[in-house]
Amino acid sequence: AVERLPGVTRERFLRDIYPRRKPVVLTGLELGTCTTKWTVDYLSQAEGSKEVKIHVSAVPQMDFLSKNFVYRTLPFDVFVRRAAEVKHKEYFLTEDEKYYLRSVGEDARKDIADIRRQFPVLAEDVHIPEYFEKEQFFSSVFRISSAGLQLWTHYDVMDNFLIQVTGKKRVVLY
Repeated sequence: AVERLPGVTRERFLRDIYPRRKPVVLTGLELGTCTTKWTVDYLSQAEGSKEVKIHVSAVPQMDFLSKNFVYRTLPFDVFVRRAAEVKHKEYFLTEDEKYYLRSVGEDARKDIADIRRQFPVLAEDVHIPEYFEKEQFFSSVFRISSAGLQLWTHYDVMDNFLIQVTGKKRVVLY
């Protein structure tokens, strides 16, 4: 089982937790107004109709090897509303398709994902705990998906903080 620790300070994190290099769930952190403000209506209004590139899959288990998804572009507000639906009146593949947005930089091959650049209005609502110095901060990947979506197994080369704002997520670590 992964250890759950409430209200961890920066000092305690750097002294006792980070050096162990083991996963831990940090609870009771102040994450900003995102935890109360982020509803479908608010998200749709906040970033408006700017175009976003999304993954669309006819099945809930997206598989990167078989590429069982397609890329499509939608206005952000339309994407958010569709991602919240179980059955869709408008769709690309099937009426129960699943949606996934992973923010990327302007040039996906060169620019890092940074919620402050790609989604500046929403970024104001998020307080990312400052456990490290600002120059150690690499990126902040903003993700939204349909309920029940499963992503493919992957690895990340950098250390990560996963901030789950709404819903629930099962993470399997190897």
